[in-house]
This record gives sequence, C-alpha cells and structure tokens, in this order.
Amino acid sequence: MHQADVIIAGAGPAGSTAALVLARRGFDVLLLDKAAFPRPKLCGGLLTWKSMRLLESLHGRTADDLIREGVVDTVAGGFALHLDGHPLIRDRLAYPFHLVRRARFDAFLLDQALTAGARILHRHEITGCSPQGNVRTKQGEFRGRFVLGADGVNSVARKCFGLARERWQRNLAAAIEITVPREAAPRITDVPELHAGFLPTGYGWVFPNSAGMVMGVCGLRRNGENFRETFKAFLRHLHVETPDAFLRRHALEGHPIPYGNALQDPVHGNVLLAGDAGGYADPLLAEGIFYALLTGWYAGEALADALEKGLHPGPAYRERIRRHVMPEMRGANRLRWILYGLNRINPRNLGRYFRLRGGALAEMVHGMRSYDWGRKKQWDF
Repeated sequence: MHQADVIIAGAGPAGSTAALVLARRGFDVLLLDKAAFPRPKLCGGLLTWKSMRLLESLHGRTADDLIREGVVDTVAGGFALHLDGHPLIRDRLAYPFHLVRRARFDAFLLDQALTAGARILHRHEITGCSPQGNVRTKQGEFRGRFVLGADGVNSVARKCFGLARERWQRNLAAAIEITVPREAAPRITDVPELHAGFLPTGYGWVFPNSAGMVMGVCGLRRNGENFRETFKAFLRHLHVETPDAFLRRHALEGHPIPYGNALQDPVHGNVLLAGDAGGYADPLLAEGIFYALLTGWYAGEALADALEKGLHPGPAYRERIRRHVMPEMRGANRLRWILYGLNRINPRNLGRYFRLRGGALAEMVHGMRSYDWGRKKQWDF
C-alpha cells in the first residue's frame, strides 16, 4: 500500500492549490488524477478580481506576470448583458475580467505544486474511498493520514459521506459548451456576454479567447428541459439559421455543475472535500474556479496545521467555510431566485434591475462586495 501524509484525489485547481500549500510546508502529499496533464477541461475560464488577488497571494504573480507567462489568455475590460436576444447593457468594469484556457491554467497550477515538492500519479482514477483515509484505484490502494477529495462534481471521495443522492442531483445544473474559431463564429465579441431570458433557471454566455468564441448554456433541470434543444434555441438567438448543421461541424460538450449544492460540513472522518466535490460554485453564475482555489487553500492550510500540531483539520476548515464561503453561497442563491422571479413576472423588470444595480452586481461578481446583501467584502487573503 502506497502511503503519504495527504492523498489528494484530483489535480485541478482545488487539488493543486492544496498540494502547493502542503508541499511548501514540508509534507508528503500525493495527487492522483485520472487524466494526464495538460488535459482539456470544459469551462468558460473567467477569472474575477478575487481570483486574481488570491492567485497573486498564492503564487507571487501579478496579473501582468500571468499575462506575460501565457497563463492568462485574454483580458476584457467590460461586459454585456442580453435579454431575449436583445442588447440590454454594455458597460466598462472597474477591474477587468481575465480569461484563461483551462488546459494551460490547470497545468500551471499543477506545475507550481510539483515544483514545491508534491508528487502526482497520472491516469490513476480513484474507485473508492473510506473515512479512515484509504483510497482505491485500479492500480492499487493508497493510504493517507488524511484524504482531500478534489475530484470534481461527480466525486468518488464524496460517496463515503453517505449524502442523499436525490438532493445533490436536484441542485445540479446542466452545462453544455462549444468553442468556435472566430472565422466560423456567429457572433464576435471582445467582452464576456451573458444572455438571459430563454431559460427559466439559467443563462447563456459568449466569451472571447485566443481560440475563438466560447458559447454555452447552463441551468437547472427543473422543468424537464432538453438542453441540446435549449442550446439550439440559443444558437438561433445568435443568428445561426441551421443549428443542427452548425453542431455537426463543431463538437458540443456537456457536464454537470454544482448550482446550489455547497456543503456546510465538508468533513467526514479523515476525508475533506474541496472545489466542485464539495459543491462550491456560486449559484448565480456558477463561478467555480475561485471557490476551487479558495477551498483548496483553506483545506491545505487546515491539513498542514493539523499535521504540525497533531490535531484534526476539520474544525479549522469548517470554520473558514462557514465564515467566508457559505454567506456567498446563500447570498448568490437568494439573488438568483430574485432575478429569475423578476424575469418570470415581466422581463422588463430584469432590465430595470440591471440598469439600477448593474455596477453593484458587477462588484459582487468580482468579490469586491458580498452577495450577502451587497456589503463590502473582506476576504482573508
């Protein structure tokens, strides 16, 4: 049986960040991932102000550094909102959005962890996990003093928590996405666009990057929606006359997103959960990269402190989740249903809200303000 101080399932942003923290503090940390890096990852790749601040704190690199190193792919100084296919708002931002391509971004984060001394085994997909710290793969068993499940929305590590599958499934959003070269894209934009109004509990997007235009839709399956048909309707919004022919030319990919699944208690025995495995994506725009970085950092620090002091990491990790993550999850969820309700009553109400509160909402998205009633947000990094 292979052993380490901490076994981390999943080498995405949450797992790599936790591994970085642990390795820097001298602990033996082993990452297991079913893929070989760099690997493709379906994601719009949008980084907010809070994400860039946290990356600078963790890696000592400014936004300019990350742009120069090719980690940040595109910088957008504004945003646009469309309602039922019609432009509603286009505005500049106090701080720009930074967009990444996930294969490059995730490989960068993993490289930082490996440089600090973490180890990784590629193509090791976990098939089971026990609360005592045993992890099974097809290649053998692994034992950690603690285990961090950072293995995504379909986490195997989470299965040992014994959570009700129905509740988790109810709050999963379906997301489908396509990247189209600029010369073939039905719509060209230099800023991230959100498209509201054609899904009762969701939205569409068009994001620019160096590969072209990333177009997708995301929403809850509350009314038996067929998301392929929904995406085709979205393409018609974007003036694609024959969506079926368009999709035969460009590969469509899909995956679930935690969209209101955040666990208040991400600890069971000697197993912790971070990132999508713990449901940590905001329930308004489904932003997951920041919360993967944040909970990975929190988990890494809690584990390192516990290993140094002979304690359990659970109390410290739960407290930081309670204090800094859950208020954002609850606030974003509350705002989501307010906005969806306004749109359902009368789509013009949504337009009025954004004209009155668009600036404050942009600051909430960036993390300058809290989703918890729009108060100024004080992060601990």
